[in-house]
Amino acid sequence: MQFSNEFILDRAHFSECYEQSSLINPPKKLRYNFIGALLLFGFLIMIFTDQSVAVGLFFIGLAFVEFFSFKYRKAWWLSRQMWSKNSGNTITLSIDDTEIKIVSLYQKQSFAWTDIKEIIETPKGLILKLENNAQSYLSKSCLDDTVINFMKQAIEH
Repeated sequence: MQFSNEFILDRAHFSECYEQSSLINPPKKLRYNFIGALLLFGFLIMIFTDQSVAVGLFFIGLAFVEFFSFKYRKAWWLSRQMWSKNSGNTITLSIDDTEIKIVSLYQKQSFAWTDIKEIIETPKGLILKLENNAQSYLSKSCLDDTVINFMKQAIEH
């Protein structure tokens, strides 16, 4: 089998990647106890110690950062991806009998079939679980059914 296709790392692709990955990785829960402890600690420092008020406000600020980092985690993740130097570049995906290659202007990755321990199919793509506990997402929009079936069979052998 020899397959090659190109796609662009744009906001839509990153958004799909985040949404599909969150289907198999349950989102973390808001750490109410941690936020409460930061707020309490900040107020206690401001009220009962001789420290500068800025020290107490620092811990209160950390509580707000923790809350907003949870509330806007997708937007923050998407922003970080869009700021990356690979954002907007064309990616070349090549699949053959020995490996999967993902090549861009700044990065080259290849995964031998023996490095992939599981392929999880989501409604819009495939998540490759690797031996080193990393994962990589491939959108079905750049694959066809023949390639998807080949990939599933390749890791079974």
